[in-house]
Amino acid sequence: MTPTILFTVCGIAFLVFLFAALELSRMIRKQSGEWQKLAAEAEAETSPLMGDAEAPVALPAARPGQIAPIALPRAPGIIDQIFTHSDWDGIFSGALLKYFSPLARIEILTPRRLKWGFRNLARSADKPKRLFIADLPVAGDGDLPDIESSLIDLARGGMEIYWYDHHPWSPLCLETIRRDCKDLIVDTRVRNAAEIVRQRLFGPDPYADKLLGLLGNQSAPEDAEWGASWRRLIAATQSSGLTSDLVDLIGNLAANRPFTVSDRFAINRMAEEETRYRKFAEKRHRKETTRSGQVLLVVDLRAFRLDFDEQGRPHRAFDRHTPPASIGHDIVEAHRPDVYIMVLKNDRLSIRSGHGRNAVLDPILGLKEIAGLPVQVAGHKYAAGVYLTVGLSGKIKSLWDWSLPQPVEDFIREVKEKL
Repeated sequence: MTPTILFTVCGIAFLVFLFAALELSRMIRKQSGEWQKLAAEAEAETSPLMGDAEAPVALPAARPGQIAPIALPRAPGIIDQIFTHSDWDGIFSGALLKYFSPLARIEILTPRRLKWGFRNLARSADKPKRLFIADLPVAGDGDLPDIESSLIDLARGGMEIYWYDHHPWSPLCLETIRRDCKDLIVDTRVRNAAEIVRQRLFGPDPYADKLLGLLGNQSAPEDAEWGASWRRLIAATQSSGLTSDLVDLIGNLAANRPFTVSDRFAINRMAEEETRYRKFAEKRHRKETTRSGQVLLVVDLRAFRLDFDEQGRPHRAFDRHTPPASIGHDIVEAHRPDVYIMVLKNDRLSIRSGHGRNAVLDPILGLKEIAGLPVQVAGHKYAAGVYLTVGLSGKIKSLWDWSLPQPVEDFIREVKEKL
């Protein structure tokens, strides 16, 4: 080999190595981020994580008369606006509101994006007469000034604001928001915002009851096939990640429109996926016991993870059919844990109360730091999203070590201690 050829080959090899190193560095910088940025972008648990989505669980029937209904006109000429969330509760809350007001415009938001939704609406020249908000809490007292300013402008312009939620609010948020709302109900005793919407806006209404039964996985026997198809379509639409698809889905669900050909395709595809997801849910997962004796299940949903066979032997596993967070319903059915943690990413978890919802997550909702690293727990007493801080060394280590990162192990230990 002549020196020229050797020099050329070495030069090409060096350029390939340099490109690979730069690409790896770019990916690490993109994912590392500062904690403040992560916290600013974090969504509440009932997000999806939560993206993540929350599966329907069996709920007791709504207690008639628990929330007194109000008399609001449902005239078809009234143009309304709906702000709702992208999880199951948000979808059904939005569908109930869209069923109540068929011409209403729908916008999918997260608690962190709520202030921007208000700001854009306040600046809009085409303002609705009424604004309905469901399953969206104020992300924190830090967002309150921006939201209050927009609410004042909207209320002064004659807009009526109706806000229904079941997440915990601070006393300051409640006192401030109530001033500019026509109707505000924040009730943490209710398991979903859709139940508040149902009781507050509707009298006797079979289809509203049918929607709430579908959310609670309590459809009547004659509606079993209808309910299964809608649940699969919702899961398929959530997995697409497009808010425009969710808006169309909410409108179709509210109007109970027939399924299209593309809907049928998505439903059939999700039915096939459910078989894989069910097998995953039923297999062996890591089981722990909390200080009070409750059963804690840890389910790793990462694509690159450390799995265990039936004998408990670990092995590395790559799964391109990684189940969504909505698999939680199957996990509870298969293992009946008191509480379970789903590891969605190295720094993103979902923790939920399990069988019978006997476990209450209040002791961990106030966590701000674990092992010296910031942590954010956002949600309510039955379900919460967890955002951890994984350092640069941990991100690099995860390239070859697919076991749970140390911050995740620290959080599991904290849960065992507090619950």
